[in-house]
Amino acid sequence: MIQPLPEAHHIPQTFQVDFDRMLCNTLEKYHSSPGFTLLLGSILQYRNMIKNPFEVFPPGLVASLFLFRQQGEGNILDDMGFSGITANWGFALGTLDFLVYFKEFLNNPWRSWIHAFDAPSYVTAAKECLQLYLCNHHKFSQGATDSDRCCKVLLRNKPWTVKVRLGANSRIPKAIRWRKSFGAPIIHQDPAYTLNTFQHENYRSLSYKWALELLPLFLEESAISLELANMLRTCTFATMAQQFRRKMMLARKAITAYLLRVESAVGTP
Repeated sequence: MIQPLPEAHHIPQTFQVDFDRMLCNTLEKYHSSPGFTLLLGSILQYRNMIKNPFEVFPPGLVASLFLFRQQGEGNILDDMGFSGITANWGFALGTLDFLVYFKEFLNNPWRSWIHAFDAPSYVTAAKECLQLYLCNHHKFSQGATDSDRCCKVLLRNKPWTVKVRLGANSRIPKAIRWRKSFGAPIIHQDPAYTLNTFQHENYRSLSYKWALELLPLFLEESAISLELANMLRTCTFATMAQQFRRKMMLARKAITAYLLRVESAVGTP
């Protein structure tokens, strides 16, 4: 039997229900993947972290997704519709509309059901932020102290390369710091850099800085969790944090504030 077409004013609602169901199926498929909750949390918070009005997405988010894809998790980005974040300007601008829809979806329990991003979800995102980035000494300690030396070598041998380096930070010479004010940082689109190259170090540096900025936002939204509190008390930041002393200080303040909130809720241990 042929089903009648929906009335015109019901068509947008019908499409939304079907599309929300597709998103729920994808979230169910990947919800247990390491770093997936951190990925969702960073998508929800990225608008709060754009400092340059010319940026479509923060360089740290783009660098983190490049590393995510380099680790063999590119299928998750493709299935979730996040690939446009690391694409060229046209695709990136098109992705903005989808991210607005996705954020509304995750923040609405009536639409996302058990996948709604709530306070316990922020607890998981904060733990993954610590485990996979901030306190991951294996990935973010080795070679971190050599970044200045690598920068000087690159400036001496290939000065033009600096103009297209990943993002903008304090180590860029003053002569080209105008990029921070008059244009978005140019991010190379090839994620297939080998380990210990200058470009890969920049991806690592930007993604670590991004994680430092995310942690205070996650902790502010997190529920009371003794497990997270114990992790915060015992974790030590990787040596790469020394490159971003102010952001490290803000992250430690957020940790102290969260621990005080936990102690006031459950009593001082």
